[in-house]
Amino acid sequence: IPPALPVHYINTPATKAAGEAQLAQTYQVFTISEDTSAMASLGLGLANSLIIVCVIGGMTFLLVILYKYRCMKVLGGYMVIASTVLLGFLGGQMFNVAMFKYQWMVDQLSYYVTMYNFAVVGTVAIFYQRGIPQVINQAYLVFTSVIVAWQLSYFNDWMAWALLVMLALYDLFAVLTPCGPLKALVKLMSKDDAPAMPGLLYE
Repeated sequence: IPPALPVHYINTPATKAAGEAQLAQTYQVFTISEDTSAMASLGLGLANSLIIVCVIGGMTFLLVILYKYRCMKVLGGYMVIASTVLLGFLGGQMFNVAMFKYQWMVDQLSYYVTMYNFAVVGTVAIFYQRGIPQVINQAYLVFTSVIVAWQLSYFNDWMAWALLVMLALYDLFAVLTPCGPLKALVKLMSKDDAPAMPGLLYE
């Protein structure tokens, strides 16, 4: 439920159109236009979704390999940078749209200071964790899901449904099959001598 609320309440027709155009340019190899027929739109959506899922799968296998061979500095650096950018930059975009829609008056300095602190505290809460209440850690994991869901909501309808189906199928493969990367990662992290890697799996 929480990821769905910002999708509905933190958007305007103008931001929806701009976001859809930006995501189409960035993530779609095959363009889906309004003139495209339903069957063609479905096929193009599935093709685009398959490419995205293949990239996600490749990155997941890379994370498993890095963890297996104890490349913890590389893995940790990537995870920290990715989380900081997601919370600070994409979270800042969502906050900016909310300010525009609800006409909140916030000066530029306060905006940047707020987003900087939000990103830094979130990264520390997710990866450092010492002395930080678990509820704060879990709240930032939820914030991460909310921001990602809000960003992905800018896909057009055909692309969104196709991506949802492909991600569900990939999730089943990654978790349940013997060669699934997430299943392999869970096994590696369950070993007694496995190094700790906060934020790699949701608790």
